[in-house]
Amino acid sequence: MSTDNTETIVIYEHDGYGYEIDHLGVCRPEQWGCFVVYSADGEMLAEFALPESVLRPELQPAALPVSGDELIQLARAAVSAVSEDPS
Repeated sequence: MSTDNTETIVIYEHDGYGYEIDHLGVCRPEQWGCFVVYSADGEMLAEFALPESVLRPELQPAALPVSGDELIQLARAAVSAVSEDPS
């Protein structure tokens, strides 16, 4: 998993494997709404971003506009897309 646990906002399991979702904007405000998914052993698996992350900082909501469950759904979709990519 990542070395900076302050960015970790959700930990979940799927099909017997553990995953961690880090919000890069916790430590780097310019990356608000950008996330990385790690496996339980620390391997970076996928990245994804919320559409709101393209907003100017003053227009971004103070809190994330999604729940933990919604982040898990987005993370699972990102990991699936990467694992299905033939390149």
